[in-house]
Amino acid sequence: MKKRVVNLFITLPLASIGLYIFLLAAAIVSYNGGNSIDYHGIGYSFSLNFLSDLGRFSGYAGQDNSLSFYSFNLSLVTIGIAFLAYFIFLPSLHNSNPKSFLFSRVGSLFGCFASICFTGVGLTPADTLKDLHVFFANWVFRSMSLAVLFYALTFLFLNKDNLYISILFLLSGIVVFAHIVIADIDLAVYMSNPHYARVLSQKAAVIAMISMVPLMAIINLRQLQERTINLRIFG
Repeated sequence: MKKRVVNLFITLPLASIGLYIFLLAAAIVSYNGGNSIDYHGIGYSFSLNFLSDLGRFSGYAGQDNSLSFYSFNLSLVTIGIAFLAYFIFLPSLHNSNPKSFLFSRVGSLFGCFASICFTGVGLTPADTLKDLHVFFANWVFRSMSLAVLFYALTFLFLNKDNLYISILFLLSGIVVFAHIVIADIDLAVYMSNPHYARVLSQKAAVIAMISMVPLMAIINLRQLQERTINLRIFG
């Protein structure tokens, strides 16, 4: 098993997610407070603050937010670049079956766009470049939900032994899609507390996307153990 292939398909995604979680935690701890409901709120509120609040240049009440700003935005730029490289070559693992290869290539197209959007969110703070920020933030979830759908099909057609992981992967995608319905299509307006619904569904979607990475790593490792992989762009 070539080291560079292992690094690309196992080490890179797992390390980038680990770094993302670390930087996200640093941003939450260093956030100086405030949200769209209470500008002078203390610290970061799991139920009131969107994740994008961490990447604001200034707090809602004008307070300095430098450490949180750099930590959060760096985490998104890093994960965007890492997963762009990952998705570009990922179909190389799934080209032994025509159907899985097709689904993998389509899934990687959406995965690459989602990766670009992750970087875009990190480069467009919500308080200074709001329109661009909203565009990238919305398309992260839209694109990733489609990438998950096609990769769930990829795993299933690749090997029937992947059934349970494919189901778990698809369930994670459904959580991401639920956030789109609640916050993007705005089903939240029909709920008792629309703001809570949007914020908490965003958190659930991000947790779901994080959980997908080790699932994909398991499938990737199986593929690497079964045959020699020749890296090619989109397979």
